[in-house]
Amino acid sequence: MAQHDYIIANQSGAAFRADLNNALAAIVSQNSGAAEPSVTYAYQPWADTTTGLFKIRNAANSAWITLYQLDGEWSTIALENGTAAAPSLYFKDSGTDTGVYSPGPDQVAIATASVQRVNFNGATEVVFNDGGADVDFRIEGDTEENLLLVDAGNDLVRIGGKYNILKGFNRRPPVHRGPLFYKTAAATLSVVANSALNGFFYDTATAVSMPSHSNNTDYAIWQHPTTGALVADASFTSAPAGASGGSIVGGYHYIPSGRPTAVNNGSPTAAAEILEYSIWDLTWRPSCPDPRGMACIDERFWCDLYLCGSTSYAGTDFTAVPSSKIGLTIADGNNPPLIPAIYGGDGATAYSLVDSKGAGSWYDFAEVASSFGKRLISWLEFQHAAFGGPENGSRGADPGTVIWERASLWGLAQSTGTLYSWGADVQGNTGGGWTSATGDRGDVYQSGYSAVVLGGNWGNGSVSGSRCAAWLDAPSLANSALSARFAAGHLVTC
Repeated sequence: MAQHDYIIANQSGAAFRADLNNALAAIVSQNSGAAEPSVTYAYQPWADTTTGLFKIRNAANSAWITLYQLDGEWSTIALENGTAAAPSLYFKDSGTDTGVYSPGPDQVAIATASVQRVNFNGATEVVFNDGGADVDFRIEGDTEENLLLVDAGNDLVRIGGKYNILKGFNRRPPVHRGPLFYKTAAATLSVVANSALNGFFYDTATAVSMPSHSNNTDYAIWQHPTTGALVADASFTSAPAGASGGSIVGGYHYIPSGRPTAVNNGSPTAAAEILEYSIWDLTWRPSCPDPRGMACIDERFWCDLYLCGSTSYAGTDFTAVPSSKIGLTIADGNNPPLIPAIYGGDGATAYSLVDSKGAGSWYDFAEVASSFGKRLISWLEFQHAAFGGPENGSRGADPGTVIWERASLWGLAQSTGTLYSWGADVQGNTGGGWTSATGDRGDVYQSGYSAVVLGGNWGNGSVSGSRCAAWLDAPSLANSALSARFAAGHLVTC
């Protein structure tokens, strides 16, 4: 530390050299000292070792201006307060500074005449226009480590902490397989760490708040709109209290005990549980609009857990009756399915006998499947989906309704030996002649064509099973032993 008056007097050689060295020492040490230099000059620097601040003399040589701390930080420095007319790095938090700052071509405009607060000195946030219902621009550093928020309305953008780039943004962790929700016990779920759902980032595994479950029931996972909290609930139309105002980001199906875990009804489960194959989220789900009552088969396609109901009717929201639901009357030749709206239905009129096409034919169920964004299952797919269900045996009587029995490994109820399911596969010959029976929608030129029926019915005995397939029935046929369950593609995003 050294200071000097920067006046070199006439003196002897040795004294001159000592005086000059002292002046140079003051220069290289920035006039450092515990007290200010005794002689000062305009724009003279001073490293104040008492306060730990670096200062410079003003132009009038009448006061010191603090520039920064000697350790390079700014934590103890209060810069001069800025105004709308003369903006600075620091706006003192003293209410509202009015006026509009007019920017240059490379500057950011303040949206309204109200500049509420801009504070870099130890405060937690920088806020422009904080007086209205929405925040137009905001930089924060609160306990959730939010770094940026633009527009606090419905389309908020946040970066940092539990928030990600944009509402609606989803991200799967690298090389993660499966849904973003996973079972932590028979009746509990968590979201996978380092995943993003609907703009919320979950850096650690986060538990879903679970309800009291009922068997054979679908549950939605709701997300709170501001905290990102996850709450499961049986309602798909009204958010539960813990996620009020939120949206659905996933779901699952809850089943009773008795699901097999091996071939031919082997090693059945002993307790009710969340069906892990039914878990879906915004990044891992069936390709159809309504994911209720479905299971993902070997990460390749999705299949309805239940046979189609006679009142199943595709709608525009979750208030409609899904194609896969417990307790419905099974759709078949005696209780034909409803004609979908897209094919002229009104929600009450069922298929009927037209042009030798039976009510509940292959054609009818193919249309119902299409209305749900699904399709009839293929023979190959059915063999996988029905695996684990009872083989070489039937239940002995028509069940009439969708019930939990004869389940497969993947959770398909009434998988085999109950009612035949129409399959997607069709075979035919090119010879012969024109045959009607399509419901007055054109004839088929053939000598004999048929659609496959799968799984066996209640009276087939040892014929029934996961690989059971009959190729005798024309697509126009309908009877009380023919129903269908539908499949859909597998959609994985991000």
